[in-house]
Amino acid sequence: MKTENYDAVIVGGGLAGLAAALEARKSGLNTALLCKSRAGRSGNTLVSGASLSVVNGDRESGDSEALMEKDLLDSGAGISDTRLCSVFSMESGNAVRELRDYGVKFKEIDGKPLAKQPPGHSAARYFPSEYRNLPYTNRGLALTVPLAEKAAGDGISIRDRMTAVRLLKGKNRICGLLAVDGNSGEPVFFRTGIVILAAGGGASLFAANNNTADVSCDSYGLAYEAGAVLRDMEMVQFYPSMMYEPFRVTISNPLFGDGAVMKNSLGEQFLFRYSESGNRATRDVMARAAWREIAEGRGSPKYVFVDCSGIEKEKLMRRYGELAGLLQKFGLDLSEDLLPVAPSAHFYLGGIVIDERCATSVKGLLACGEASGGLHGANRLAGTALAEAFVFGKRAGRTAAEIFRITPDAPPAPDEEMRLPEFRDGIPVSELTESLRNCMWRSASIIRNRDSLEKARQEVDRIDSLRGEAGIRNAREIADHFSLNAMIAAARMLISCSMLREETRGAFCREEFPEATERFKGSFFAAKNTDGEMGFRFVKNSG
Repeated sequence: MKTENYDAVIVGGGLAGLAAALEARKSGLNTALLCKSRAGRSGNTLVSGASLSVVNGDRESGDSEALMEKDLLDSGAGISDTRLCSVFSMESGNAVRELRDYGVKFKEIDGKPLAKQPPGHSAARYFPSEYRNLPYTNRGLALTVPLAEKAAGDGISIRDRMTAVRLLKGKNRICGLLAVDGNSGEPVFFRTGIVILAAGGGASLFAANNNTADVSCDSYGLAYEAGAVLRDMEMVQFYPSMMYEPFRVTISNPLFGDGAVMKNSLGEQFLFRYSESGNRATRDVMARAAWREIAEGRGSPKYVFVDCSGIEKEKLMRRYGELAGLLQKFGLDLSEDLLPVAPSAHFYLGGIVIDERCATSVKGLLACGEASGGLHGANRLAGTALAEAFVFGKRAGRTAAEIFRITPDAPPAPDEEMRLPEFRDGIPVSELTESLRNCMWRSASIIRNRDSLEKARQEVDRIDSLRGEAGIRNAREIADHFSLNAMIAAARMLISCSMLREETRGAFCREEFPEATERFKGSFFAAKNTDGEMGFRFVKNSG
């Protein structure tokens, strides 16, 4: 088996991974970045809104670190990690300037950065990058391409089409990881004492999602099998306004901050039935409301509608001109036509437990970005995902350098044998994965109840029992088999924690328990027990 030696290895080629790799390299570490697709051109950053919500330093904005922290905690519905919220609020204000230093450009109006105020934010602090020369559905390239070019120029070893499939430990610390080369199908052992997991989340666990295909719970699976603790795995954010026809595009949430409204097939602005904030309600309220309107027959029939006609046309074109141009290619006028939308799985709020340094419960293992949990609690504000990726990606890179200075000795030999599964015929992995996603969307998505969760549990058990019969005929299917294992583990955590949480809080909804309760103001933690089984514990939030 081929062996490569590095001081630190980052898993994931999106904004979080690139930020971590650049920071680690800046400190002199011999750094590798592994990406199962193509670094800088894959992952959820690629299909994001390419905008960051950070503390706005302009005095006229009225923003402050304290106000940002309050908004985060309010949005998190009482279960956010207060330490992470504090760190984010203190450091996010530098993100736009630091990204500019890497070559990222941001939109400006009259020479000043454009700042929007989406629902849930108490100040205009949502800064869109300059993506007008890029495909609207790949706006994230405005952020990642400059960082990827910088990473290549700085001597970071970027390994595309390289899928990490197992973290390896020796003497109770990380000593490397096993990966499969998607080009040759050969296994590669990356020997390192420091691994940073930045491979995104797992909203693609659900059939209806707006994630890229390469984001499939990999970070969670790697961390869980290595013995790390995960938190809030029942918490998933669903985007309320995904357009599926005549093409797929996310209808930007900030539109509602500028005056767009949601309507049902009867022409009613129905959101006021669900929240006094109406069309400025948070995403969790909007998603559940849209789901119910469709389920109760007030859709058309699969969709509700976004109406932007109330926004002054010049303002609409100035702020959303790229979206308007894309819609026009399909015969839709953003300023006049009703846009058919429905909810989709968007962002995994839970994830790997980290401290302020991005360290996990496993020595030598760090995590950042959507791979980690705690910052967002039970809900997430618009624009904070990419800001989190950059802020904590940099922190993870700095922590990697600190760890290396303390333990520069070579990592120990792995405690276990390293090998990939052998090729075999059998059920297509894609078939089992599709069954899992359909099951989770149908029975464990926006609105859950005990009966639906029990159906999901039984179906996941059935799919799990067939894993050994899944065919592995090439390198791609080795990677897909690993991702299926990771998705099954995440599904089990989601279902079990959803069963235990008998309330509705933030993005999480138990139909039989429509109110949040003090009893569940805290987080469920999941980890592998000493007997190898999945175990859970609840910790009340003292913040």
